[in-house]
Amino acid sequence: MKFLVIGLGNLGRAIAENLTRIGDEVIGVDLNLHKVEAVKQTISGSVSLDTTDRDALNTLPLSEMDAIFVTYGKNFGTSVQTVALLKSLDASRLIVRSISPIHETVIRSIGVSEIIRPEQDYAATYASQSLLGDLFQRWYQVTETHHLYKIKTPGALVGQTLKTIDFQTNFGIRLVGVERAKEVRNLIGLKQTEYYVVDPLTDDLVLKANDKLILFGKMEVLHKIKEL
Repeated sequence: MKFLVIGLGNLGRAIAENLTRIGDEVIGVDLNLHKVEAVKQTISGSVSLDTTDRDALNTLPLSEMDAIFVTYGKNFGTSVQTVALLKSLDASRLIVRSISPIHETVIRSIGVSEIIRPEQDYAATYASQSLLGDLFQRWYQVTETHHLYKIKTPGALVGQTLKTIDFQTNFGIRLVGVERAKEVRNLIGLKQTEYYVVDPLTDDLVLKANDKLILFGKMEVLHKIKEL
């Protein structure tokens, strides 16, 4: 896939380098020449230009991109103007970093629906880690109020069936999936652990100590899980 990352600060650079690492083609853009030079060896290509200049922006292969990230973190005006120009140039998929609630309102009014909120996401992740401690694995925001959580199976639930546990009734949270460990041998014969998704989830499934639970619900109900 092909991506354009506009704004090569900490967030933009991390996105660009990670996309490149997994095999995608990435062009990084920033007015700051030092930031452009800093990623030349780690992403597919980088260019220095003023993204508030319509003619300059139009020199980029916008129509070839699967998605365009706009990751400016400080300059409200530059971000809004860049997004507006990209929309006027018929950029297909825009993913934009929110600088503030007002900024987010403005870019949504322009027609952007995919928003990155790194500070809020970090805060929610940190809160989840603090709440769940060692149980916490990963967190995904689905809506403003509901989230997906991947957690280690609490010891109190090990050996119980899903019917007995009844996450929805007893905890107010929905079990979406279970990942289960299995031991395999790699190409050189060494043992290693891989996880597979248990499918289908049946009432008589018994949870094991190394299972990982994927849960959907509100953060506050996780207190019930933590207190087990």
